[in-house]
Amino acid sequence: MSNLYDQHGRPLTTTTTRPVKRGYTPGWYRGNEVNRYRSSIPYAVSDSKHTLNKSVRRRLMGYARWLYVNSGMVRGAVNDMARYSVGRGIKPQSLVDGAAGDYEQYFAEWCKVADVSGVFNFYQMQKLASIRMDVDGDLGLLMVNNGFPQLQVIESHSVESKDRELTAHDGVKATKAGRPTAYSLRDGEGFKTVSANDFVLVYDPDRVAQLRGVSALAHATDHVRDQMEILDYEKVGVKMSSAIGIAITTQGGTADDGQSLIETGYTAADTGNVPWDTMQAGMIPRLKIGEDITSFASNRPNATFQGVIEHLTREVSLGMGLPYEFIVDPAKQGTASRFILEKAQRRFEERQDTIEKFSNRVYAWVIAAGIKRGDLAHAEGFWRVRWQPPKKITVDNGRDSKANADALKLGTRTLAEDAGERGQDWEELRNQVEREASDLLTRAKRLTIDHDITLDTAIALLSQRQPNPVFNNDEPQITSSDNN
Repeated sequence: MSNLYDQHGRPLTTTTTRPVKRGYTPGWYRGNEVNRYRSSIPYAVSDSKHTLNKSVRRRLMGYARWLYVNSGMVRGAVNDMARYSVGRGIKPQSLVDGAAGDYEQYFAEWCKVADVSGVFNFYQMQKLASIRMDVDGDLGLLMVNNGFPQLQVIESHSVESKDRELTAHDGVKATKAGRPTAYSLRDGEGFKTVSANDFVLVYDPDRVAQLRGVSALAHATDHVRDQMEILDYEKVGVKMSSAIGIAITTQGGTADDGQSLIETGYTAADTGNVPWDTMQAGMIPRLKIGEDITSFASNRPNATFQGVIEHLTREVSLGMGLPYEFIVDPAKQGTASRFILEKAQRRFEERQDTIEKFSNRVYAWVIAAGIKRGDLAHAEGFWRVRWQPPKKITVDNGRDSKANADALKLGTRTLAEDAGERGQDWEELRNQVEREASDLLTRAKRLTIDHDITLDTAIALLSQRQPNPVFNNDEPQITSSDNN
């Protein structure tokens, strides 16, 4: 029995006084305790369609859109996620023997006209999908084929069902196993239903059987709002402090004629914009008994305030999966810079996996449509493809470049991987190297005939492939006197 009592005079206990069930230990999990020192937390245990219903999702979406527009920190973090995950596009490399080049070229040309509205290319859609996943929660792509395959971008708020439609959850119709079969889209004043075979909903789920995405800023809404309000109040406080230069204290708190401080002709009642004009360096004012002049000093903003703002910002960045130092203050990285970049890179790779998932479906659809139209020849496994993300960020390009070159020589790194990280296609790169090598040999052979030198010497004169050029000792050497 405790010696402490609550406001009603009842003894305080840390365990329940109800009958204990067999096999149950009261108070074993401290997180399960309820007391007056902590606020209550909702503990609803149900499917995501109950906790993430239409009204909750749309409200979070509206908050996140407002924060993305008005908060530079939020906008920067979301754009950095898209910028380093997608860059100029996550591009396909066909795995089909023989027809790979034709498929890649066809898809590259399709990307330029992928949007029904003619606004975006496909790689811009990838970047837009990353931004909308973080802000809205998801983004829809409707596959339209009116003789030629194209995509129509559908924003998250347009994917919804009728208010009384019980067969769909927030715009998604699904089987009992959780497989989407159709989507309900707002079409002007009405609604239309499209098959799941013709629609792609891009989102990053964190629950089993989650049919809709939720904004990545859901955890940060309160933090960012508080941060913005605190900054607004603090800015007003700083302005007010800066507006007051010197305070004059009198016995009665009333304004006197001010003759002891300022020049003749100005009274204390109308010196709002005068004191700085009448003050002189080194002046010694004469004050009455009980009067005092105080220089008004302010300590706003202070170190404590900066710590609060940093904590709120850190909450936002960590919730999005990105290190605070990467988003806000790279100067604080120091010796941990490689770890910070590696941690950020892992998050970018997770986003790339999500984007590659819907890109796989779009690629197969476009190539299949091209084969059906007769634009492409059919090949077994035409849908097989892998995606090359943009180059990884690094703090030491020289060191990484040397390591990659050594790995290429040892065969532990492929040319496709190396070229892909630099945004190039390995086959196009090798074709270009072949054309340059052929041109080099043609010019070298011409030099051997015109100047009676060996082929090795001619090649060394055109392109130095070794640290020291190779010359034949029996050949005439070109000197400065020869040039004269």
